[in-house]
Amino acid sequence: MEIRQLKTFKKVVELKSFSKTAKELNYGQSTVTEHIQLLEREIGIPLFDRLGKKISVTSVGKELYGYVVELLDTHEKIKNISADKENLNGHISIGASESIIVYRLQPVLSRFRENYPNANITLISDNCSKLREKLYSGQVDLTITLEPAIDNKDLVVNKVNEELLVFISGLGNNVDKISVDNKDEINKECIIFTEKECALRRFFENYLYNKSITPRSKLEFSTIEAIKQCVASELGISLLPVMCVNDLIKDKKVKIIGSEDKEIKFLTQLASHKNKWLSPLLKEFMKYCLESLSNF
Repeated sequence: MEIRQLKTFKKVVELKSFSKTAKELNYGQSTVTEHIQLLEREIGIPLFDRLGKKISVTSVGKELYGYVVELLDTHEKIKNISADKENLNGHISIGASESIIVYRLQPVLSRFRENYPNANITLISDNCSKLREKLYSGQVDLTITLEPAIDNKDLVVNKVNEELLVFISGLGNNVDKISVDNKDEINKECIIFTEKECALRRFFENYLYNKSITPRSKLEFSTIEAIKQCVASELGISLLPVMCVNDLIKDKKVKIIGSEDKEIKFLTQLASHKNKWLSPLLKEFMKYCLESLSNF
């Protein structure tokens, strides 16, 4: 039983696919199959049920997964036991919101890579709910999200700063305020949302519901860039972090619509699992993030 076989097993459980695991680990699919077969032979019990092209983890596989996560975590600790700050290396996996990656994280990554060229960073973009799932499963070591305050007893959360959200529309749109008083006018508009599991989508829908606003038409996109271009093309109204739309506002391609409420803000937050061992490399990356992101 080798560490590489256990790493392969862990990844197959998380990705639920031999082919995706092979691509992720840069193996041939036959190598992934061989690793799993060697483990099953040694343990003496199947770890996966093969159902045509689909696989599912057996009860023994699920039990083994928990042990493997602990073992690989310990293995990582051993590898870093003599690591010093000047010679940090290794691998960290970071999950972040699209807006954070595109508009906030680039300076952090550039400076960190410059100072720690031997560090290997995997950066995963997804919505907050899915990133949290990846944090629990161990697929990512740290999440950096933009959302309402996280209240989760299993997570260690660092609240970094606040980001302003704004309602936007095309320049030709006549709606000047999102309020109960002009709900009939807003109901005629198309509202452009992010994907359903996104924290911004949930907040936006609840906001409209509380204003008794029920728009007749909706559009949904998985990327902020697509939403921005649709708004600029006069296709509807949306709610986005102002950092994402400053370029369009400056170029006079969209305008900000007021609201009857105080400023709407989300929090930039770093989160790790409370039981997760933080390697020296990860701690240093978190330090860079906290220093850089707090300046915005």
